[in-house]
Amino acid sequence: MTADLLEQLSQDLEVLSQHLRAGLDEFGTLYGYLEGQRGGGTLLLHAPYGEALPVLQALNGLAFRGRILLALDTSYLSPTLEGMPLSGPAQAPLLHLLKRVRPDRLLLAFPGKGLGLFYPGGKETQEGWQPLEASGEPLRLQVEAPTGLRYGEVRWYEPWETPPLAVDLPVGEGPYWGSVGRSLGIPTYGVGLVDLRASLEAILRLW
Repeated sequence: MTADLLEQLSQDLEVLSQHLRAGLDEFGTLYGYLEGQRGGGTLLLHAPYGEALPVLQALNGLAFRGRILLALDTSYLSPTLEGMPLSGPAQAPLLHLLKRVRPDRLLLAFPGKGLGLFYPGGKETQEGWQPLEASGEPLRLQVEAPTGLRYGEVRWYEPWETPPLAVDLPVGEGPYWGSVGRSLGIPTYGVGLVDLRASLEAILRLW
């Protein structure tokens, strides 16, 4: 599975590199830089690798200032040494990318619609997802990235919250991995994959 995913990523990188400055990091995150108008900073848009096509379609022709770094995450597709599939993105690949790039803002594409402004905290146990205060230990997994890199993932996620934006979008709970960005002091928002282009247009008008 890891070898097949790496082969697919290599093919996608070759195609993406024909249009963007692109790369593949050691955690198996495929990324590409989109350059906008003058002014503005660097926005990291983090999305599941499986949603690459609709995300790229949403970004096509979009007007914005500064630079967008699109990061396509493969961690949730990566096998674990314990044989237990990840139910969603891991923390380490995103943390690595944020520390390396230090973007001004972070948008996390997740299932849903509108803006995700908070997450109450949670953990994934053998029995499934639970509140942090529930009994049961969080899963501790060893993940193997498509590149062969192995890293640990503790399925425990701190609560996070971020100030609202002056946009006319539905708001609600965001993705659990938003705590990674907030822990570094980066303004972090979830953005729903439903009507993604309209949401991005509204958000990017502010930035």
